[in-house]
Amino acid sequence: MRVWDLPLRIFHWGLMLCVIGAVGSSKAGVMWAHERFGLTVMGLIIFRLIWGFVGGHHARFVNFVTGPRAVFAWLCSNSRQGVRQAGHSPLAAYSVLALLGIAGFMAGSGSISNDGILFDGPLVHLVSTEASKQATSAHHFGQYLVFALVGLHVVAILFYKFVKRQGLTAAMVHGRTSEPADRIAGVDGGISIRHMLFGLGLMIVCVAIAQMLPLLRPVW
Repeated sequence: MRVWDLPLRIFHWGLMLCVIGAVGSSKAGVMWAHERFGLTVMGLIIFRLIWGFVGGHHARFVNFVTGPRAVFAWLCSNSRQGVRQAGHSPLAAYSVLALLGIAGFMAGSGSISNDGILFDGPLVHLVSTEASKQATSAHHFGQYLVFALVGLHVVAILFYKFVKRQGLTAAMVHGRTSEPADRIAGVDGGISIRHMLFGLGLMIVCVAIAQMLPLLRPVW
């Protein structure tokens, strides 16, 4: 069964690489690269928010984000559940929202942050000095939330791989489930070629617009 469409998979791995690049370039003090990675994250998040309404079946928020009662019911029944539903589990849905939220927050706060010496975010001129100072503090604190959420994400992947014998990573590469047909249920998440090309084009446009934000910097 096809689950993850190609634009969603490219978004997933692109976001992972950009977060690693943003953290690494920041620690190395290469701020021009940090800015570019951060702007790419911003463009990817904007794409994912749009794709959450117009993407493939399992990419749409309405098809995997549920209320707390559904999460509790899933936790209670998961231990004896023989057939898994394709796509994000009710609990994983909240993990997705948390990762999108913190990544979007870091990209947004970084765009109006400054180090008080050499670096100003591309949109820092649009806010007051005090607002930029608060955004900078929040941006620095947010890195610990990124580390925590990414750590939990990795732990969950390892748990599913070695305990539940489900290859989540492989599925995000080729887009198909790894379980036999009698062990998984749900709607096929495949999309048409036209829909796929639209998604890829949308991603490119979102990232390109985000990358052009430094052009808004005043020349003085």
